[in-house]
Formats: sequence, structure tokens, C-alpha cells
Amino acid sequence: MTDRTGLARCREELAAARLLADKGFEAQAVSRAYFAAFFAAETALLALGETRSKHSGVISAFGHHLVRSGQLDEGTGRLLRSLFERRNQADDAPVEVPLDEAEASVRDAERVVNAVEAWLGRRASPSATPPGAGRGAAGRGSSAPGPRGAGRGPGAWRSA
Repeated sequence: MTDRTGLARCREELAAARLLADKGFEAQAVSRAYFAAFFAAETALLALGETRSKHSGVISAFGHHLVRSGQLDEGTGRLLRSLFERRNQADDAPVEVPLDEAEASVRDAERVVNAVEAWLGRRASPSATPPGAGRGAAGRGSSAPGPRGAGRGPGAWRSA
């Protein structure tokens, strides 16, 4: 039986999202990608002893407790919020989701999951984190480009 908790569940959702995108189920891939990121956010909050009952509450608490506190970079928070918006659009609006948007959603969700996994690893072994580190995948002051998809909404999707 597969472990359906924490990061294992996130990885399972990412795998499902990839399969769905590869088989032509773009809207469903966006939804599964969002859930991978959402479950990562829940896992991070649980590590802090925090829980929320609504998706919007999880996203808000993630931003407050992990992003604004400097434990994860702002791009990770923007990606989570963007994935939430894209999932709502894909699930609720009569639109066709382009394949490139589904693939971008999967990549964006993977960035969120990876950032949370790295953060959890740093929490588990604080002596391994040098001072000033721990600002997420790109890090503050890094020359790495911003997250793909951050701030991008589903508005460019075509109506069915």
C-alpha cells in the first residue's frame, strides 16, 4: 500500500498530473498539480503545528508562516496562489486548458513541493544550514530567474 501522507502524497499527485497531461487531460492535470502543491503546503504547516480547514486558509497561512517569515522565498508563495487560481479556472470555467499550461502547472507544483521538501530537510538538521541560507529554491539575492508561472493567471486560456 502506498503512503498517502505528506510528501509521498505530493509526489503521487505530481505523477498523476504528468500522466494526465501526457494523455490529453490538461484541465485534470492542472487540478492534480495544484493538489500536489496544496498537500506540500499542508505538510509544511503541520510541521509548524498549524492546520486550516479551507484551501484559502492553507494558502494564507503558508504565506504568513513560511513566506513572510523568510523561511521560503516569495516565489514559492506566488506559485501556490497561482496554482490555486489555475485549478479553480480549470475546474469551474468552460475553457480549454492548453497543454503548455498543464505542463507549466506540473513544473510549478514540483517547485513548490521541492521547496517544502528542502525546508523540511533544513528543519530536521538545522546545523546543516549556514547562516543566511534557507530562503527557498532561488534564495534572496540570487541571480536565478523568478518562478515560471508566478503571477500568471489562466486568463489567456481559450473558451470552449
